[in-house]
Amino acid sequence: MKQFQFKLDPVLKYRRHREQKARMDLAEARMACEKIRSRFDDVWHEKKQMQAQLKKDSQEGIAAGRYLACQNFVSRLERELTSVQSDLKKQEEKVQVLRSQLKQQYIEKESLEGLKTTHAGIHKKQVETELQKSSDELVLIRKGGGI
Repeated sequence: MKQFQFKLDPVLKYRRHREQKARMDLAEARMACEKIRSRFDDVWHEKKQMQAQLKKDSQEGIAAGRYLACQNFVSRLERELTSVQSDLKKQEEKVQVLRSQLKQQYIEKESLEGLKTTHAGIHKKQVETELQKSSDELVLIRKGGGI
């Protein structure tokens, strides 16, 4: 009985490798996105706390120099918040692109695996047919029927 060999196994192996790499890239991009999201939350909370503290201090009375310094700090936090927000948007877009690339890699791999399964089934049927044919011939020879 002849062993089944799929001639495109190296291509299938390469497609599996590309899919795995796409999974790793997507995971790294998601982690980077979570880091940026965490940074955004931290800056946002820091800004809110500073604004609350500034409001409290201004009601109690605060020196003008200190008030301006605090206002400048809040302005810097707002700019940083805008910057982090744009970074987050870019990273989320990158995650979407990598997700679509992973989907494409998965589809390519699955189509080739489907082809391999189909050819393995065809090969199995051919081998079974050959075995049945040779069994039938042996039975005929033993009965003396000849071919």
